[in-house]
Amino acid sequence: MDFKMQDLKLDMGTTPLENMFLNTYVQMADGDAIKVYLLIYKDCYNYNRVDAGKIKRQLRFSDERFDKAVEYWVNMGIFRQKRADNGTDYIEIVSLRQMYFGDSEDNESSESAYDLAQRKSIMFTNIETMINRNLTPADITRIQETILEYNCDPELVTEAFRQAKLSGNVDVKYVMGFVKTWRDQNISSLNDLRMKEERDKLLRSRSPRQYRRKANPRSGQNNNTNKEVSSFIQRRKEERLNQILEQRGEDNDS
Repeated sequence: MDFKMQDLKLDMGTTPLENMFLNTYVQMADGDAIKVYLLIYKDCYNYNRVDAGKIKRQLRFSDERFDKAVEYWVNMGIFRQKRADNGTDYIEIVSLRQMYFGDSEDNESSESAYDLAQRKSIMFTNIETMINRNLTPADITRIQETILEYNCDPELVTEAFRQAKLSGNVDVKYVMGFVKTWRDQNISSLNDLRMKEERDKLLRSRSPRQYRRKANPRSGQNNNTNKEVSSFIQRRKEERLNQILEQRGEDNDS
């Protein structure tokens, strides 16, 4: 079935939603959570304020039902509880795009910042392909914090997930342990890691090798056979010698 958008002749307002949210959470969240998120997002985007009472009346939700939906998004990392300078608490709606690309202290657009954002986007796509699931906001936050704290390249994080998958454990916390180990070895890029692997390979090739002679399971049997042959030959020699001596004795007597 095909769908198309109708051409608008009158614009009564539009609320854009991030594709990352739609692709990740629509299939995960229940109906109540989706309804509450959409209405809170619309008011916050268009009016920069949210009337929770109006949304409850609109959806005919009790306080408990509304709070449960809000708590769901807090637990998922989409809503973030914060405190303003005046001491009042509020909830911030997290941008998944910003979470993917990270917070930039420099507001001016630059080629390096754009390049890093593109590399992070590729990194997250590769990771989700490897682990066969969508990363949660908590996962994304942990990865972003690791990259920032250890000052490592996104490609190194991708390699950490690749190696972790080979070991059968792609838990994000476990995978970040790979990156920490590499940081302790002064490795911050995929190129650094490859150089270390080559050095290790070279050292192994130069190290003395110990060879062990393989045990022959039939060696015991062979040894016994050799002993029997030697014993037989020795008896034959002794018998031949005795015959020669006896013959000489007989010749002397005659």
